[in-house]
Amino acid sequence: MLSNAVLLAVFGLVSIVAAQSSSSVPAAQVTHVVTVHNNASATNGTSVFVPQVVNAALGETVFFNFTQGNHSATQSTFAAPCIPAHESNSTINGFDTGLRPAGNGTSVTSFVVVMNPDIVNKTLWFFDQTTCGIGGVGVINAGNVSATLETIDGFVRNAIRLNGTGATSSSSASSSATGGVGSGTTTGSDGSQSSPSSGNTGAALALPVVPAAAVAALMALGAALVL
Repeated sequence: MLSNAVLLAVFGLVSIVAAQSSSSVPAAQVTHVVTVHNNASATNGTSVFVPQVVNAALGETVFFNFTQGNHSATQSTFAAPCIPAHESNSTINGFDTGLRPAGNGTSVTSFVVVMNPDIVNKTLWFFDQTTCGIGGVGVINAGNVSATLETIDGFVRNAIRLNGTGATSSSSASSSATGGVGSGTTTGSDGSQSSPSSGNTGAALALPVVPAAAVAALMALGAALVL
């Protein structure tokens, strides 16, 4: 028959673990997956990014999954859709994956933009260096713009009208914010992260940390059993 010391230790441990699992384990992080693959036709690049428009809140992530073809996800501005943002506006340190040759699913890589407080209230226009001139563009949080004329349709028209001018300058090709294909996970000042990926794209759930009181309860239980 278990002694009183053993019972107290067990009940104390159960209470502590129950409190931890109900209050300390964060909810699963919301991840918006944007599949990046070949355009539907030689004259239409609007299906390179699927979906083309993403709405993401604070703390959520936008996961670019490069699965086919040779494409990039490069931040730009509405007025200059096919030019890297930092080249048309030096105050913007935009994200840039560089070209990611994924083949036909043989070299899948990923790139993550974390919606931190610095960027969550901004509209993040982006383009593909390969197909920008035929509409290969997209946007994160288009609803945050103050000028209602800045729409995804207008952005596509701008890209096609400018025919990709300046989309693949030598400086942007050599200064990718997170390195090229096969680089390890890195985090840029714009909140972006990049890494090779061929497995699960969801965010991992954090495990609860067992506090010192729980450890003490376990030690008491062990001592009681020995006695």
